Amino acid sequence: MKNDNKRIGFIGAGMVGKSLAVALTNCGYNVVAVASRTYASAENLAGLFDGCVAFRGPQAVVDACDFVLITSTDDSIESVASSVVWREGQGVAHCSGVASLEILSSSVGDGALVGAMHPLQAFSSVDYTETALRGTTFAIEGNGEMRAYLKKIVLDLGGNPIFLRSEDKPLYHATVVMMGGILAGMFGHVADLWAHFGINRDDALNAITPIAQSVITSVNLAGIPQAIAGPYARGDIGTIKKHIDALRSTAPESMEVYCRMALAGLPYALEKGKISERQAAEIKMVLSNVFESTDQKR
Repeated sequence: MKNDNKRIGFIGAGMVGKSLAVALTNCGYNVVAVASRTYASAENLAGLFDGCVAFRGPQAVVDACDFVLITSTDDSIESVASSVVWREGQGVAHCSGVASLEILSSSVGDGALVGAMHPLQAFSSVDYTETALRGTTFAIEGNGEMRAYLKKIVLDLGGNPIFLRSEDKPLYHATVVMMGGILAGMFGHVADLWAHFGINRDDALNAITPIAQSVITSVNLAGIPQAIAGPYARGDIGTIKKHIDALRSTAPESMEVYCRMALAGLPYALEKGKISERQAAEIKMVLSNVFESTDQKR
């Protein structure tokens, strides 16, 4: 696909679609059409830009555009793509992090050029600033002209393009979810544990969030091993045992979570160089014994 001022359309006007449409428009791209599951959502997005039209169905967007981004839910992408007729040489890309290009096979059959562009970002709200997606990594799948066009879009947005094979995407997306929704859930899990000593969730979050932020800063500045702190970096087995005993007596459902996370981080504590192989083995045994005792009770 040539990198001219293409007419760009969106099918899907949720947070991802709206955020990308705003960011592309701020970068000078020509967003002209949108359709969504509800017409009201399409109107809301189209109303943000001069010359952008809301349509009641996806075929009208396809007919009006040179390049279409499908930003609907993952489960609906294939049915959306197969419900319309594409033109020879027209571009279409989905924004799923886990789905391959196989779900756009009907588009390929019509002669369209297909790709995928997944922003590694949590879209809980829309950022209307020109730098909204700057620094964001985008996972791209595609070949030839489409690969080059998607790369150009990402670079114009100030993003970082990476290129994946179809078979890489499920693992890639699992890691994204671990650092996104699952991590957010872990904040809630930890904060709720503070109720055992009389502190509510909001106050707990106010206390623990700065710690998380400092860890992220340390990882960025010094690397993962140097960001490991606390009893695992020191080899303080006595403290680790006290943690496990406390969880066993007050929140046994959290004990396995704690131990599995600790085991995952143990190699990096060893890499830091402050504990010996023997100490790491002893810590691993203490943590692993929790699983053995838990399995015996099941």
